[in-house]
Amino acid sequence: MTPTIVVSQLVKRFGSVEAVRGIDFEIAPSTIFGLLGRNGAGKTTTLECCIGLTKPTCGSVRMLGLDPSKPRDLAKLRPRFGAQLQTTSLPEKARVGEMLELYAYYYGLRPAVAALCARVGLEGKERHPIGGLSGGERQRLALALAIQHDPEIAFLDEPTAGMDAYGRRVLWGEVERLRRAGKTVILTTHYIEEAERLCDEICIVQQGRIIARDTPVRLIASAGGGSTVTVEAEGFTPRDGLARAGRWKRDGQSWSLSTEDEPGAILAEVVRAVDEQRAALRALDMRRATLEDAFLNLTGERIGDDVEEAAS
Repeated sequence: MTPTIVVSQLVKRFGSVEAVRGIDFEIAPSTIFGLLGRNGAGKTTTLECCIGLTKPTCGSVRMLGLDPSKPRDLAKLRPRFGAQLQTTSLPEKARVGEMLELYAYYYGLRPAVAALCARVGLEGKERHPIGGLSGGERQRLALALAIQHDPEIAFLDEPTAGMDAYGRRVLWGEVERLRRAGKTVILTTHYIEEAERLCDEICIVQQGRIIARDTPVRLIASAGGGSTVTVEAEGFTPRDGLARAGRWKRDGQSWSLSTEDEPGAILAEVVRAVDEQRAALRALDMRRATLEDAFLNLTGERIGDDVEEAAS
């Protein structure tokens, strides 16, 4: 299967600052591909090289077999991709419907303003001035502008930054619709939940480099550090096979187990052992490893440290 996008040894410098340091990846068709990392990791610069907004210092990008750094190739590519950037500059006095109509005409389309507004949660806003929209509503309008020509590829750069919970649900639903339609989506984000829920593949980016790439499930399995089972039961001691399930640690009447095995099966064994030992069970808890655990173990950083609260 021919990759939709191929990025090879991509380097981008801004003066003495090397924002991207030799990034490589290929994206298969109909894939939701995520670049996950903290602010300043190089995600946006990588995306901008992919869509022709900035030229690589070194290395190359190919989208659908074409080079977006070349004006002729970029002209051929523009009808085939859409991009929602972190900041989209639109005329403050223009109305929502007017911008959707204008962008439709750019692509030779018949405007479907009401239907598109309904898709992105802007019902009733067709005649609303853009200057009066909230930050989240502006992001949803930018999404509508990016996808209304039904592109083969959609680039979404921190798409839910500044969105409230409702806006995030709308965007997640639209990404899932694009997946069902067989589109390729490239998503940059610093929201763990967003990456884990939406992405088929994730590249973890740190200081301009990709330090890990896999499916969310495999990243968690390989770098999440396993799961934890906690048992508080007077008279309980892990024995036999249960004792060999992982690393047990005791604190008074409480035992905690770090394990790479399936924790659900271990819980059943714990309950059976508590019953056999006639122990008095007070608490039993299980915590599965998460993508955030994997991110922390791989990078040594908590991704949430630099995330601001989303605005409505």
